[in-house]
Amino acid sequence: MNSIKKKTILIFLATSLALITALTLTIHYELTRKTIPLNRSITQKFVDNRTSQINSWFGERLSELRLLASLSNTHEYQRESFFAETENLVATAPENYLSIRLVSKNGTSYSADPIIPSFSVRKRPYYLKMTQDPTLAYTVSNQLISKEDHQAAVVILYRLATPLADEITYIAAAVPLQKVMSLAKDLDLYDGTGILLGEESRPPKVDSKQQLLFTSKIDYLPNWQVNYIVSRGSLGASTQQLLRILQIVLVIVLLLLGVFLLLLFRGILRPIVTLRDTMLQVQAGDKTVRAQETGPTEIAQLATAFNTTLDKVYENEEKYRRASLRVLQEQIQPHFLYNTLNTIQWQIVGGDLERAVTMLENLSVYLRKGLNHGDELCRVSDEIAHIRSYLAIQQVRHEELAEVSIHLPPELAEKKMLHFLLQPIVENAIDHGIRTQQQRSSRLWLTVAGTAAGLVLTVGNDGTPIAPEVLQQLNQTGDHEQTMADATDAGFGLLNVRRRLQLTYGNRAQMVFASDELATVVTIYLPYLEKGATDEHSLISR
Repeated sequence: MNSIKKKTILIFLATSLALITALTLTIHYELTRKTIPLNRSITQKFVDNRTSQINSWFGERLSELRLLASLSNTHEYQRESFFAETENLVATAPENYLSIRLVSKNGTSYSADPIIPSFSVRKRPYYLKMTQDPTLAYTVSNQLISKEDHQAAVVILYRLATPLADEITYIAAAVPLQKVMSLAKDLDLYDGTGILLGEESRPPKVDSKQQLLFTSKIDYLPNWQVNYIVSRGSLGASTQQLLRILQIVLVIVLLLLGVFLLLLFRGILRPIVTLRDTMLQVQAGDKTVRAQETGPTEIAQLATAFNTTLDKVYENEEKYRRASLRVLQEQIQPHFLYNTLNTIQWQIVGGDLERAVTMLENLSVYLRKGLNHGDELCRVSDEIAHIRSYLAIQQVRHEELAEVSIHLPPELAEKKMLHFLLQPIVENAIDHGIRTQQQRSSRLWLTVAGTAAGLVLTVGNDGTPIAPEVLQQLNQTGDHEQTMADATDAGFGLLNVRRRLQLTYGNRAQMVFASDELATVVTIYLPYLEKGATDEHSLISR
């Protein structure tokens, strides 16, 4: 979770979520505190405005009926002559009246058309209300169906100024309800439903959780009101739509930013990851790999600096390997050379010239193979020849080394390996395993085997076993091994061998010690080196 890529993605997701949340909360705040109250006010004003139009229209009808009712004060009318006045009014504004009838004191309603029969309105609420209160100039019915043309209508029952001679007391004007409802058609501002209610109509049922009811009184129609039902969601529909649009825009912007981040990862983080992988390969021991000097200028410069540093490190390692080899040779060869020459001298003095010549031949091979023309790598057969000559000399000098056996399969003779690798181990076996024997002679053996992964070199002897605590130290690296190196020449030689193995093969080479009462065995595992390998020590098996 500490990678730049993961952190960047987490920050981007957190920022995106915060932006969307902040936008949603801000618009929700505006919606609940400002937009919805404003829309409520606007809706109420529209309802009031339409109610005012309905009220004005009814006021005009009442004015017309008031003028018509006042005619009874100026002339003496019979029913038939008064019908002429009503018909004239209907003909003047046919869209405002379905019919105008005359109603007697006892509640009988008469039509101007003699074919249409009369009927009684005595029990109707608007008539009863008029008779019960003589001060009322008019009453209005609830919605009903006109008997003459079967249209929905409301009846305005208006009192005449002076009853006619045949006791005609009221004018009953049927007003088309369709006309009234057309005046309220704009009340669907928020897709609500406008309802014109009479004084005895039941109010609409409203779900208070999801709907709002807007009402407005009609002045000329007592107990009448316009009811307008609006869903709560519709009051903020425009803001909700704006919120959705903004959210879509924000998501698109965030997607574009996400694409930008991907391009950023591709252009910057990918070269960094590639450089990291290269470093891990180098750490694993691959000395052929180099960083790609591509990408942004800064990354390319970093890769160049890394490659330069790597080349310098490899150059210093090569110098260190060569110096280590020289130190090892200089430490071992003078001591061994002096002892060998001293042995040859005593053989010559003793008259054993044949053995002295053999010793000189072995010494010559030992020195020639040991020098190896200054190369750090050699063939396995040359390394074995170097060890054979060394052991032949040591057998003359140390009688305890009674038996030597060396096994090298022919197919492995031309394989490449690190030069001067076995001599310190064989010397250590002679000095600490074989020469310490007091009562019996010992045997030393060296075998070379091949596996699919590389070479397996085994050096063993049946001399004095290694103490357990020393064996544990030998199989460890670090301070314990350094302590042994500081203590003895042999320890220094083993430390030198281990370091050269590390520098040449990395973690792919191993040196393992095993010891008990029967035998002490050192096993070295080496990966194959390419034929003709250069100083870079390119490996086949990685």
